[in-house]
Amino acid sequence: MVFMINKRNVFGVSLGFTLLLLIYGAWIEPNLVEVRHLWIQDTKIKKVLKNKIAVHISDLHIDKIGKREEKVLKMIDELKPDLIFLTGDYVKWYGDYKPALIFLSRLKAKIGVWAVMGDYDYSCSRKSCLFCHSPDRTKPTNRHNVRFLRNSFERISLPDGYLIIMGIDEGFEQPFDSSEILQFLSKDESNIILSHNPLAFDSLDYYQDVIMLAGDTHGGQIPLPSWLWQLLGYEKNSRYNQGLFREGRKKMYVTRGIGTSHTPIRILRRPELVVLNF
Repeated sequence: MVFMINKRNVFGVSLGFTLLLLIYGAWIEPNLVEVRHLWIQDTKIKKVLKNKIAVHISDLHIDKIGKREEKVLKMIDELKPDLIFLTGDYVKWYGDYKPALIFLSRLKAKIGVWAVMGDYDYSCSRKSCLFCHSPDRTKPTNRHNVRFLRNSFERISLPDGYLIIMGIDEGFEQPFDSSEILQFLSKDESNIILSHNPLAFDSLDYYQDVIMLAGDTHGGQIPLPSWLWQLLGYEKNSRYNQGLFREGRKKMYVTRGIGTSHTPIRILRRPELVVLNF
C-alpha cells in the first residue's frame, strides 16, 4: 500500500500548529507564573538566614498593573518573605514609570526590600531618578520602601550575624566595571550580590563565598541552543541563560523573570518567581 502525502494537508497542519503555538506563546504561557524554590547550600549564609525566606523577581517590564502583576503581588504576600530582591528592568523601553512605582510600593518584607536597576530603567534618564528620589530630586522618594543599590552595599545586622547586600549598577550605555564595588565584599561575612546582567559573575573571585542573583536573559523567552545565542550576539544567553551556576565557591542564580521584551512571547520559558530557602 502506498501512502500519498498531500502537500496541502501538510501545509495546513503546519500552519495550524504554528498558529496554536503563537497563541499559546503570546497569551497563555506569559501569564503562567511559576514559583521556583531554590535551597541555598552555603553554610555561612545559612547560619545568618536560617529558616528565613527570600523572594527574587526580575524583568517585570510593566506597562500596567494587570492580571499577571496582581498575581505576582498576591504570590509574594502569601509567601510572607523576610527579604525581597529585585534585579532590574521594571519598565518597558521608553515606557511609563508610574505602574512600576506602584508595583514597588506594594512590596513588603519583614527585613527589607533591595533592588538594582536594569538598562531599560535608564531608557528615560530623567524619569529613572524617580526610583530613588522625589520628582523635584531634592529628597529621597516616599513612594516605596525599596532600597536601590547603585554600585553600593548595605551591611545588615541580624540575630545570627551580618549580611552584606551589594548592588552592581550596570548603568546605561556605559562600559561594565564592577571592580571598585567588589573590593568591599567580606571574607568573613555572608554576601549576596544583585546584578541585572549575569555577566558580572565573571568579575567575582573563584574562591569568594558569594551568592549572586541576576536576570536580564528572560531564559531566552524561547528555547534556542547556546551556539545560536552566541551567533546572534547574546553572550549572556549563550553562557548564563537561566538557572543555577557554580564556579568554585561562588554561585549565581539567573531567573527567567516575569515580563517580556522585544517580542511578547514565551514558549517553554515560563515567567518565574524565585523563592530562596535558607
